[in-house]
Amino acid sequence: MSLRFCLPGRCFLKRWKFWGLLLGSTIATLLLLSLAASAVSESNYFLARQSAFNRVEAYPIKTLPSTADYRPTGEWMGRLLLPEVEEYAESPGDWVWLEVWHAPIAEPNLVGQKVKLTWQPNPQTEAYVRAVTRDVQFTKQAEQSAEAGSIVPTRLNGRDAVGPLQSLAGARPEDDVTVRLDSVKLITEGTPVVLQTALEPIQVTGREYGLVKILGPNPEVKKPLPPECPGASPCPSEYFKVQHYSAATGLFDGTAETVRIPQQPQVGGHFFSSIRELENASGGTQGWYIYGARDAEGVFTVQALKPRVLFQLQPDQVVLGPTAGLNYIDRQNWQDTPARKGTLRRVLVNPTAAAPEAALKSWQEGDYALVIHLFGGIGGDNKESASLVTVTGHFAYGLARVIREPFTGELQFSILYQQIYAHNTNGIVAGTHDWSAFMGDLQRGWLGQRPVSDVVVKLDYFTQPLELGETTLSLFHQLLIEAQVIAARYRIGDGTGLAAVTPATSCVQDSSQALYIAMQQVKQQATANPATVEWIKQHPDDPEVQKFNQFRRLSKALTQALTPYGVVRSDWENNAGVLAGVAGHDRFARSHGLLSGILSWRSMMPRWGHDDISRIFLRQGAQLWFLRANQVGGIDLGIAPVAPTLLLGGVPVLGQVMKRLADAVAQPTWDEGSVILGSLLLYGAIALPYGFKSKFLRRFAVIGNPLIFLFNLVRLLLLPALIEEVLFRVILLPHPVEGLPLGRWLIWAGLSLGLFVVYHFLSARTYYPAGNPTFFDRRFVVLMTWLGVVLTLAYRVTGSIWVVTLIHWVVVAVWLHGLGGIPRLAGKKFSGEGDLNRPNPM
Repeated sequence: MSLRFCLPGRCFLKRWKFWGLLLGSTIATLLLLSLAASAVSESNYFLARQSAFNRVEAYPIKTLPSTADYRPTGEWMGRLLLPEVEEYAESPGDWVWLEVWHAPIAEPNLVGQKVKLTWQPNPQTEAYVRAVTRDVQFTKQAEQSAEAGSIVPTRLNGRDAVGPLQSLAGARPEDDVTVRLDSVKLITEGTPVVLQTALEPIQVTGREYGLVKILGPNPEVKKPLPPECPGASPCPSEYFKVQHYSAATGLFDGTAETVRIPQQPQVGGHFFSSIRELENASGGTQGWYIYGARDAEGVFTVQALKPRVLFQLQPDQVVLGPTAGLNYIDRQNWQDTPARKGTLRRVLVNPTAAAPEAALKSWQEGDYALVIHLFGGIGGDNKESASLVTVTGHFAYGLARVIREPFTGELQFSILYQQIYAHNTNGIVAGTHDWSAFMGDLQRGWLGQRPVSDVVVKLDYFTQPLELGETTLSLFHQLLIEAQVIAARYRIGDGTGLAAVTPATSCVQDSSQALYIAMQQVKQQATANPATVEWIKQHPDDPEVQKFNQFRRLSKALTQALTPYGVVRSDWENNAGVLAGVAGHDRFARSHGLLSGILSWRSMMPRWGHDDISRIFLRQGAQLWFLRANQVGGIDLGIAPVAPTLLLGGVPVLGQVMKRLADAVAQPTWDEGSVILGSLLLYGAIALPYGFKSKFLRRFAVIGNPLIFLFNLVRLLLLPALIEEVLFRVILLPHPVEGLPLGRWLIWAGLSLGLFVVYHFLSARTYYPAGNPTFFDRRFVVLMTWLGVVLTLAYRVTGSIWVVTLIHWVVVAVWLHGLGGIPRLAGKKFSGEGDLNRPNPM
């Protein structure tokens, strides 16, 4: 790359963008290789359906709950049925049929009936439906993806005006998307009966659920054993003795029952769940929630498992203080992941509480929180085909609420995910998922397959609406809406039939897009109404205005993370305009190009998204719970949990180097200008008096040919400034986001400074002989060491490679061209010191 025509100030910016683009390109390339390695040819969905217990028709519709030990999974609950094209011709609009499996006690006659499910009429819902409704016509890529084993919405191909309810009902080849409805209005006048929902249906698993302790296989049941399972033959029985929880005693001494926990077939080289020694699994120490339905023989068949202990507000560890919290995010959360196989862990991080008790008391019933979800990879003998050098994993946002659990009366987290999920071989459908459906489902859930980190984030001015005069703002609410919009677009691929993973479109990229658009929407809402703007000006001390100012600081930090070059992706900007109604058209943009991925490269890797967003919230004062599960359930010795990584994170040392480089190349901010100026003043306050008094520094300007002078300045920016800062600050010093305790950080700082000094001695003896004897001059050593100290402190404060590079560059350039550095390195002495007749080193 040629830099000789750059101006000094602009070269710095271009070099920053160059290194960022290079890093982003590398990430994108590795991501594409990883995706190419994970292709399959036969659908896991169809393989799983070959087992009768994975088909809806195996479970007759019966009144729920079946016994007093169970509860329905929703007040309104059932499966979605896709209407025929002719039915839409007779009754246009976005609606589907709902086969009712459970209804409120006042409507028992609707159980087993087919009712019409549509939206409650209101401007917001109508705008949402209008925004995501598209004609569906499969592209060649969609057809090829289907042939390769992905579950794409084949039943919707060729249909017009497919809305979000239709795309949900028609997402799979069969009508087996089961949902619950949380906010509905029943209209019984006329035929058919109509249910109007205010919210997107929530995908669930099972018709009812109970809380049990699994005691072990029941030897009295004489049923065929599963034909295959993890481990050696014979497989264990699928019929287990369980003991239900008793609310009267608070113990598992209630009704005894035999339930069936089917061993799922092997699909894609893996078992999604294992029943071997399930009764001994550490996840069941406080019991299991079992979700399922009764088969034709009346046996309760478990379709999902949920470990009670993971959701109790009883932390295994409490981390206090922002530094310790950052250290937990960076180093401890995924530490020793393979060794933690089969375990669960709950960690509460509070940056402000003085004691663990105070940290726990701040979580109360009814609290809402953001969920940041990330899962890792599958290792072991039966490892997944994706590269373990860079383990991408999967990212999502979600909603958590502290509830009073109905069986036990204890406080627990209830978690919903907003899954932006590409078309896949397992039949996982983008949209709103209950935890039990996405994680606990035995057929397609990830609890027993992957290590998972769910970060539950509570920050009042983020999760609670802000009341600014007559205007109500909620970034949290807006984020969930935008995530639903993108999920609905994913289900039909914006009309193409395919949502595929690329460097520019993925779970983390488009979850980040949802966050960016949500922030733009809230900003637009705050500034569009002059009365709101005036109210904010007139009430600067109002608590809501102070929260709004905190929100703006949070928004600024999030925006910097999502747009690392300060340049917004054109598709994000277009889509924000479409949803705000200011784009002048209603067409969403989707970019699959490498450049778009590079522009948002910090959100290209799920691990970066998970850690970056968690750190930003922590620094803004948020409280965080880390709910960690590591392949929990029955024994499967063929797999091992693998932590999701950053770029090349699976390679020892190199992965850490790449992480520190990525953390250091964040976009420079104006706030860091004061650090640069302060550092130069601090350095000069000591260096200039000492240098002149010792006669090492002399006022001796060397400019010469202006073009050569500019070229030299550019060369100095590269070496020594940039290269030495990468070596001695960025690679060696723990970045501030790592949260390393000060004592340990000082040890690394001392090592970095020592190597910085020794390096100059060695360079003068080897590749840079012009530095001898100047680099061994006691006066030079003092000034060089002081520069190293100042640079180390500046990096500690900012964590920015550009800050320390610029400081280093200015100091060296001023010394060489203005304070006698060039003649001194050339062997010339001042005022009778003699002339060593060295060639000009420049």
